[in-house]
Amino acid sequence: MRKVLLGAALLLALSPSVHSQSPADVRAIALVDEMMKAMGGLQAWEQARYLRFDWVVERDGQQVAYVRHLWDKHDGRYRVEWTARDAAKLAVLFDINTRSGQALVNGQPARDEDEQKYLDQAYGRFINDSYWLLMPWKLKDPGVKLAYAGEVQIDNSRYEVVHVSFQQVGLTPGDQYWAYINPRTHMMDMWAYFLQSMQGTPARENATPWQWRRYEMLGGVRLARERLRMGENARIHFPVLEVSDTVDQRLFESFDVPLPGPPPAAQ
Repeated sequence: MRKVLLGAALLLALSPSVHSQSPADVRAIALVDEMMKAMGGLQAWEQARYLRFDWVVERDGQQVAYVRHLWDKHDGRYRVEWTARDAAKLAVLFDINTRSGQALVNGQPARDEDEQKYLDQAYGRFINDSYWLLMPWKLKDPGVKLAYAGEVQIDNSRYEVVHVSFQQVGLTPGDQYWAYINPRTHMMDMWAYFLQSMQGTPARENATPWQWRRYEMLGGVRLARERLRMGENARIHFPVLEVSDTVDQRLFESFDVPLPGPPPAAQ
């Protein structure tokens, strides 16, 4: 699973000034601006309040992970539920800004000495899983560096490529990404990543490529429901994906109120 633990927890911000940017950087910023406009616009993303999604990983047709999320984007309240590698059923309510909260393990409150461990794991799930869903919306976050990486032709389709790196922010600041933007639709059809944990030279030709597919407009913003690993039988998808203005507030306060949506299939 390490290869899918990606991303950085960054707060959305306005575009940096282009006056100190190189021409390549200016081109990259323009491409990202066009992409965000095609996805509904920055204002729509900032106004979106509640995000409910399930992050599911499949390999060779077998489900290997199913994580359920609910995020209050405006206030930082978060709820996440998943099954750990040791088969423990975990549920955590916490604040992404303070990382404080409470955890259940197999339906029982976590022991005091273990609670911080589960809070840290929940924060890691937020970082990883939300980045798989939201990366195109996070390319203007503080600490993100954008550079134009030219044009490429893949399977008779032309893409303009933006290289994404980080200025010592997030949990894995050494990660690098290449966003393949379709100049016809202005959408990101593919990304490739080289993680700081990987061996070798961090270059586009050594990066791991995934297709982003099945974009939908949800609550005023466009999101993609599916990722396909190119060259391998691996898939990440979001069978539950909703953007809403209101939710039952008890979902952030009590584990007794179940998350909406179907329960995860057995792993």
